[in-house]
Parts: sequence; C-alpha cells; structure tokens
Amino acid sequence: MAKILITGGAGFIGTHLAERLCGLASWEITLFDNFRRDSLKFAPQLSQNRRVNIVNGNVEDPVAIAEALSEVDVVVHLAAIAGVSSYYAEPLRTLQTNILGTVNVLEQAAKAGIGSFVYFSTSEVYGSDALWVDENRPCGIGPVAESRWVYATSKLAGENFVLRYADKYGFGCTIIRPFNIYGPRQVGEGAVSNFCRAVAARQAMQVYGDGSAIRAWCYIDDLVDAVIAAIDRISQEERVFNIGNPKEVVTTLSLARMMASLDSHAKIEHREGVHSEVRARVPSIDLARRMLKFEPKVSLPQGLEKTLAWFKQHGQN
Repeated sequence: MAKILITGGAGFIGTHLAERLCGLASWEITLFDNFRRDSLKFAPQLSQNRRVNIVNGNVEDPVAIAEALSEVDVVVHLAAIAGVSSYYAEPLRTLQTNILGTVNVLEQAAKAGIGSFVYFSTSEVYGSDALWVDENRPCGIGPVAESRWVYATSKLAGENFVLRYADKYGFGCTIIRPFNIYGPRQVGEGAVSNFCRAVAARQAMQVYGDGSAIRAWCYIDDLVDAVIAAIDRISQEERVFNIGNPKEVVTTLSLARMMASLDSHAKIEHREGVHSEVRARVPSIDLARRMLKFEPKVSLPQGLEKTLAWFKQHGQN
C-alpha cells in the first residue's frame, strides 16, 4: 500500500482529496496540518478511517515534517497561508510560511527519498489580468509595494524551489495552478464561500466595486479529479498544469445574482472596492485535457446549489 502525505490536509482541498483517496484501496494517508483552517471537523469519516493518520504540526518544523515523511511515497503540498485579508494583515508571515515552509518540506522530502511531489501554486502567478492564459504565459506579479501580491510571490518562489529540488534529487514533480475552486467545507475566504455564508445567515452578499471582475469557477470534485490524475501520471518529466473550468465564466456581480436566484431571502449590497483589483482569472486547460484527460463536469449552477445547501446545513462555521 502506497503512502501519501498531504500537508494542509485538514483544509478544504485536503479533506476532499483525502476523501477520494480513501475510496481507492491503494493508499495510506497522512494529513499534516496546524488547523489554522479546520475543514476536517466536517469530515468525521476521515478521522474515523484507520488508513488515515492525522498529525498536528507546522510545515516550518523540520522534525515534525521528517517524522511525517517516514516511508512516504508521494507528497501533496497544500499547506499555505491564503486569503486576501491575510495578505494585508500578515504579509510577512504569508511569505515566511509559504516560502520557508515549502523549502523545509522539500528538504525533508529529499532526505526521505520520496518518489513524487505535487505542489499547489495559484492562478495569481499570472498577475491581475489573466484571461485565457496557458502555462507558457510569462508570470506577472503586481507591484512589490502592494502587499496584495505577497501570496503570488510566495507561490511562484515555491514553484521554482520545487522544480530545482526535483532536478537535483531526481524525484517526479507536478505543479497545479488552481483557478477559483469552491465547494462544501470551504472554511476560508472566497467569493462563493463568502456569498454562501451571507445567504445562510440571511445577510446581504457584499459585492465590491462595480462587480465586473471576471472569474472561471471550478467545483472541488473536478479539481480532485485532476489531482488524482496528476498523481497517477507523475514521472521524471516536470509539468505545470492550469486546473479550472473555463466553461463557467461570470462576473462577480453575475455570481451574486446566481446565488440570489437560489434563495428568496438573498440580498446584494454594493461596497466600495478597498483592495487592488484583479480583473480576470480564466484558464486555458488544453494541457490538462491532453495530459491528464481532465474535463470539468460540474456546472456552476449545480455547484452553487450543492455548496449553498452545505452552508445552510452547517451554518457560518
């Protein structure tokens, strides 16, 4: 039975990935997390599964990471400080955790002789105007004077470290650049999760600025399909994949209106924009289609309905 370590495994994406892996007989799973964001409490089936080992630890702690990596074959590195409010409230901590934590995980993984490494980056490495971008598009981060871009900076640095460690130590690696993932158990920030919390609490959804920012929205189950395919195909050949759903592209205001159509009590409130505007995030997924046989299946109306139902059941978490 192969062993996989998921850093940030108690989070939104980590718990969904672990849930899917539990359905595959070939995996023993370690979820490593400091529980800054705890989606695991909404997935008791993972805590109760004998093939799932849960470790409370920090990715910047080399001893804890080294212990968690014992006999591990594959690492999926999700752990990071994310969320726009964090970029402004704790920019230095975001840089430190995301860069130094990644280097620490890579260093210990290399010492442990792991075979494969999957790194979660971000669509933010494409900058503020990323419309139908493919993986060969030069990365373009905003001005360093704006702390809005510390997350993108940290993730791009992480990509470089992953590739260079893979080159030096000879393990396979894949980099995932997710575009606006949403779904049940998303306890962190995001337009969909923020809107769902507001609707569930019968509060107004807040749309900042004129709501014209464009996003492609990808349901969590589709992302997990791509990650499983990436794990299955990792070789010594390094690959970077955009993962998202370019068929489901809407403005922020249109997204709020779609949410409002699902609940008669929903209201929309316009607020003045307070952060640097990111105009568009829409991926080209041609490479993932070709190499991973990836094709998003969940439409935005279907995904929003499922997600809102979950938030109504679990409150504002």
